[in-house]
Amino acid sequence: MRLRNLLITIVCHPIVCIAAEPLAIERLTQIVTMEHEDKLDDPALKIYPKAREYQITITSVQADGQTGTGKATATEKWVGGRYIVSEGQPLGPDTKFAMIVEYDRESRRYRKYLLTAGKLAGFQEGIRVGDSRSVAWIDLSSGKFPAGIDGLSTETHTDSSTTWSSVFYVKGQFKRSETGVAKVTKP
Repeated sequence: MRLRNLLITIVCHPIVCIAAEPLAIERLTQIVTMEHEDKLDDPALKIYPKAREYQITITSVQADGQTGTGKATATEKWVGGRYIVSEGQPLGPDTKFAMIVEYDRESRRYRKYLLTAGKLAGFQEGIRVGDSRSVAWIDLSSGKFPAGIDGLSTETHTDSSTTWSSVFYVKGQFKRSETGVAKVTKP
């Protein structure tokens, strides 16, 4: 009986919140086309740098030790007071992407959506690390490429950059890691 009461307390506790549904692709596409506004209403999003452009450098290390580095420029805008939208095209027209970050107040979680070729290519949820400007992310993408890959990332923000580290596993086996830095080039 005590265990049952404990479980009921945990499940029904007011801190445990049901999150709103993730945004539909139609809404995400609409958000990407909206104009920049010079405001963010949610204080949780203010951990991100105030930037209009970034220079991104990503280094990937495969399980066999092979490494690769890529660079790209991304633009950023704030939309509707509640979304941060980043867009870039690292390797030509087929690689154009849009990333949308929002904060869900009900669940107290961040959400990150990655759109490529007009499709949802990635979805992550994250939690803030204490009072820091860091977020821990888990990949919840339904159509993961390659299939079955699990990803965990941390992301840290300052006024002049965002840095991140990610690890990727398939069936518990390490596949690759990634580190990156996005330096603000236009505030």
